[in-house]
Amino acid sequence: MIARLVARLTLALLFSGLAGAAWATGEYIQDIRFFSRSGMDPESNLRYFRGNLGILRPTFDDVRLYAAYRRLIGGTFTDAQAQQLLARCCDAPGAADDVAMTWSDTRKRVLRPLPPETYVAPRERPDDIRTLDVSCFPNAYRNAAATLVQRIKERGATDPWVREWTTGQDAVLANCVADSPLPPEVPKAPAWLKADRAYQIATTYFYRLDYARAAELYAAIGRDASSPWRKLARYLAARAAVHAAIVDKTPDSIAAADTAIAAITADPELTDYHADAPLASMLAFGTRPQQRAQELATSFLAADLPASLAVDLHDLKDLERTGKRYTDVGAWVYDINALNGEKGRENAEVKADVLRRWRDGRALPWLVAAMMFLAPDDPDAAEAIAASEAIDANSPAYYTLAWHRLRLRIEQAKADEARAELDRLLAARSLPEGVGNLLRYQRLKLARDIGEFATSAVRHGEFIMYLYDPSTKLSAMPLPLRPTKWDSYIATVVSWRTELFQKDPPYFDADATYGISSFMPLPMMAQVVLAPGLPANIKRDIGLAVWTRAVLLDDADTANTMADAIASFFPQYADNWKTFRSAAAGDAKKAEAALLLLRLPAARPYPAYGLGYIYRRDVIGRYGPRWWTKDDSAFANSDAKGEPLLCLDCALPLPLVAPPFITAAHKERAKADNDRLAKLPGAPAWLGSIVIPWAKAHPNDPRAPEALHLVVRATQYGDKDSDTSKAAYDLLRSRFPRSPWTAKTPMWF
Repeated sequence: MIARLVARLTLALLFSGLAGAAWATGEYIQDIRFFSRSGMDPESNLRYFRGNLGILRPTFDDVRLYAAYRRLIGGTFTDAQAQQLLARCCDAPGAADDVAMTWSDTRKRVLRPLPPETYVAPRERPDDIRTLDVSCFPNAYRNAAATLVQRIKERGATDPWVREWTTGQDAVLANCVADSPLPPEVPKAPAWLKADRAYQIATTYFYRLDYARAAELYAAIGRDASSPWRKLARYLAARAAVHAAIVDKTPDSIAAADTAIAAITADPELTDYHADAPLASMLAFGTRPQQRAQELATSFLAADLPASLAVDLHDLKDLERTGKRYTDVGAWVYDINALNGEKGRENAEVKADVLRRWRDGRALPWLVAAMMFLAPDDPDAAEAIAASEAIDANSPAYYTLAWHRLRLRIEQAKADEARAELDRLLAARSLPEGVGNLLRYQRLKLARDIGEFATSAVRHGEFIMYLYDPSTKLSAMPLPLRPTKWDSYIATVVSWRTELFQKDPPYFDADATYGISSFMPLPMMAQVVLAPGLPANIKRDIGLAVWTRAVLLDDADTANTMADAIASFFPQYADNWKTFRSAAAGDAKKAEAALLLLRLPAARPYPAYGLGYIYRRDVIGRYGPRWWTKDDSAFANSDAKGEPLLCLDCALPLPLVAPPFITAAHKERAKADNDRLAKLPGAPAWLGSIVIPWAKAHPNDPRAPEALHLVVRATQYGDKDSDTSKAAYDLLRSRFPRSPWTAKTPMWF
């Protein structure tokens, strides 16, 4: 039955239900990640709990931040303890939707036809009470289904009293979210149903949050020696008293709850409920939150961790989520979480708390927090930077402090100092996951020439998001990839990318590609593509973007230079590249460029980071965008001021900054280039405006029918353009009615 609660009912399950699965699977577009934004490691999460914190981010979940605090004060975790924290909280089996469906399926065996469902507005409760109210957690539905199965087994699904039991249970569950009618009394029912109905009515009051009445009814059942629910009812009477005390918070109600808990502990018939003390913990949680938080923090930070580690941490997180800062560890996590908020580092109240706590004790966790919050001109910046320099390289805080120290030095215009430290750090033989890539972000801002820019822009992919790994059951797969038999779709994404199967696969991240598009005029972009040592896959993709931009901006010299650089990556179009390079500047060259662009749906005038277009550059894949659109821009995301955002879910200060070798004149030319591109139509319209007049003028060119077919295809898979598509379609059918390309183009839309 619904209230047949397990004896060891945890606060975490009582208060918050089930946690969602991390990194849930689903069909999203695959992409490279250069560092974990959540703190999760798709290969081995245990490294983090062993002290390999890397560069801490405010976006790490609370479990990882609490774990970081313990590591920063010298605490450790066994692998078993880490696994306990990483598991779904409280080992709660199943999912709420699944068990509710189990009850629904079971009741269908009895209620035929099913009664109509009606919507009832949920009851309103104050926030500070609602989270502590009793609720219908999965066990309610699970045990209701199990009890009904037993009643069916004993009496059959067609028994009218079993049907009455089922409609009564529906009435119980209806009170989970709103006050609904009670199950009716059944004076003529058999003894078993009378006993069950008394329990159902008591539980209905419990779910109605009428804890006083529920306690009275449960107590009466507990005194009934014939009731099969008498033991559980005595426990639930005490639990109702606890909930009443949490709501009332009066000395009398709290004393009554303490007495009820003591009675349970002293009752020899209720030994199943003596194994731990969830009711006492719940009462302290709801009525003495500061005391309970301090007890939990002391337990969590002790040398020997409690067996109830995951549950205790969940409860501590809930208590500290209010921002009351009952404990030092709770304040630390709350303050760092504030960096995810709208105010971020401008949150004066939180920043003041961080700096005060650091000044008071100079504790390492608060030095880390201070470095996260400090601005370059803050009075505490110099002292905090000096303190960070004294931290040993083996400290779990080392790389977090180094990253923010470098951030502050760069913002203080101490470029030479920052550059020297970055080069020393990056020269290390190995760096923890994500650290090298985030350090290279800082180094890119200090690049003195194209060569340094190209070197610092190269990042090493760590994992692919939304690529399911059956060994970990995460939708994230570490790199390099292992040879495997991919399904047909995933093969189109990864199997052709040889770099993904090699150690440290190289790609540009957003700071590089946005910087190229935003700050570099076209000839400088070409220099990046031609930089010595640029990995082949980057040269291909950035080169294609720069060539496309050169074509659109009518820069024949740069277009030829880029064609020379990237033609070997597309040997299937060798003749087209040769014809393009030899064509005279003007309409002829534009036409040859358009014939190539129509075959390259990955072509855009803005370099993409990571995997970019995820399929082969000449393949129309399942997902776009393909080619460029009329609304394309140099960067995908921007803030209210129009400034580009490099990472929407990192909560790190990652501004897009032009390196010092880029001058104001370069930026002006880059802006002029982007302004010109913004005035152009999307790819299908632009390509059609070139190819359709060319096909009319060159009806004997054997490439004309295919070109018109490709224009129609571009309007179907790229930026939609009905006028262009219809014009190309009509010309193809009128001028080339017998061409196989006409047969392959049955419609224009």
